[in-house]
Amino acid sequence: MEQLYVLGTGNATSVRSFNTCFALKEGNDFLLTDTGGGNSLLLRLDEMGISLRDIHHVFLSHAHMDHCLGALWIIRVLSVPMAKGEYTEPMYFYGHREVLDVLDSMCRMMLRPKFYKMIGRFIFFVPVKDGERRRIAGWDVMFFDIGSKKTLQYGYHLTLHSGRTLVFAGDEPMKRKTRETARGADWLLREVLCCHAEQERFHAYEKKHDTVKEACEQAAELGVKHVVLWHVEDQTEKTVRKEKYLAEGAQWLAGCETPPALYVPDDGDVITL
Repeated sequence: MEQLYVLGTGNATSVRSFNTCFALKEGNDFLLTDTGGGNSLLLRLDEMGISLRDIHHVFLSHAHMDHCLGALWIIRVLSVPMAKGEYTEPMYFYGHREVLDVLDSMCRMMLRPKFYKMIGRFIFFVPVKDGERRRIAGWDVMFFDIGSKKTLQYGYHLTLHSGRTLVFAGDEPMKRKTRETARGADWLLREVLCCHAEQERFHAYEKKHDTVKEACEQAAELGVKHVVLWHVEDQTEKTVRKEKYLAEGAQWLAGCETPPALYVPDDGDVITL
């Protein structure tokens, strides 16, 4: 049975939590989704007992720094043993063409030439299109454009080995297409900014993000079984954050005949799917 390794739960400017990214694990297979904003990703992986050398598949949703800069560190670290001939396993980065072009430009500018040469030799950038389906590490994955007005951004619909479905919906309010893709999903991964009661303090709508209210209302309307909320502000003390968000979420799910199970993980949590 797959497990969801929660590497980070914070939003773009979080300092007490790592930027939101996660790894799906089954046996020895991993799919890392987004990479956070820096080399703290390496620490998070180490703390959760994940060797960077065991990750061969990475999906980047879009070219915002809190979602893709960690990819540069993955390449920097692995390109060294690759250049020495000490590590020859392939690594694949998936994403739309725009985010992969940004990653390639960063690598070209910041890596030594002998390390940059590992791209195309052991490290492969795999562009995907809206609606494209791929088989990745044993999972059937369908990528889709979430319809962002800020920058091109993709999510995905993934079929777990059990036949259950998981939808990663990106970090913006769900457009109609995303909602229909998520309808009836067993797991819906939603990125919100704050509790609805504090949206004026954190300017969630101004920043094109949802709050707990919208995420819970939509999860109920779409008939999903489980909903995970992250990408949140980190000014709330961690000792009370989970309880606070779960309590507000329960208010918006109170009228549901069969409310989805609600998760508000902390950095380092592992969720069994």
